[in-house]
Amino acid sequence: MHAGLSDFLQRLTQAGSGPGDAATCFVFDQAASPDLMGTLRAVSHGLPYKALPLLVGTGHMDRALEGPLWCEVQAHSGQSRLALYRAVQDASGLVIETDDPPAAQQHARDLIYQHDGAGPWFSSYYSPRKWGALALTATPGLFGPWRTVYSPAPKHIGNPRGPWLRWDAPAQGDPLTPPYRRAADTYAVFRTLRWVYWLDKHFQAFGEPTSAQLPVLIDNLQLLASHGITEGFLLLELAALCQRGQLTGQPKVMAILQSPDIPFNQYERLLAL
Repeated sequence: MHAGLSDFLQRLTQAGSGPGDAATCFVFDQAASPDLMGTLRAVSHGLPYKALPLLVGTGHMDRALEGPLWCEVQAHSGQSRLALYRAVQDASGLVIETDDPPAAQQHARDLIYQHDGAGPWFSSYYSPRKWGALALTATPGLFGPWRTVYSPAPKHIGNPRGPWLRWDAPAQGDPLTPPYRRAADTYAVFRTLRWVYWLDKHFQAFGEPTSAQLPVLIDNLQLLASHGITEGFLLLELAALCQRGQLTGQPKVMAILQSPDIPFNQYERLLAL
């Protein structure tokens, strides 16, 4: 149920300051930072930069303005500092270190379509929680021409020592023949990291949980979600209940969840406990 949690918490002990404003290449989630292109333009002050929606020219043109955005900016510039700030603030992007920016950009496009053994699927790998799951379960080709990737760390959970997690490509290189084929356990690790980042976002509401409290909280949130209580504001209202211990060991809770009521009615009954 907690696939990848211990490995990820260990990574957090190594979190650091990141690449600094020498960073030049980024992949952003435009859905999380919809105003980013305009903001980059506003701080460019005439400096050249690239901001390219990676779905342009693909069969998903209708999603181009909410899909991944590739950015190349001048090192040690206001644009670089802004991009670093927005990636951490919005938890919405990756920093790429590479010796070949054009090849790195093509790799960013290649990773959009991945294969899980059953067929191709669209991947928002540029989300920090999804990149963490991919990197912890990496199969050949994940990094391609990317030398190092920095992803935003949770801000509170695990007491990270800095805002960035560093992921290095294999020393012998990591060429990709598209599509990238993810590992069988990648989704299980993503499910764990999704809750870790969500709990970090709502750290105060859940009583500032320690690393030791995460397994029970993740179990409880996953249990509620499996019964259709998936809306974020509903889960926040049930934060106090989730902190009372393992819900599967509480007969009153399980009686409500196993009843034929619709999820919202179950939520209201749980709220009254």
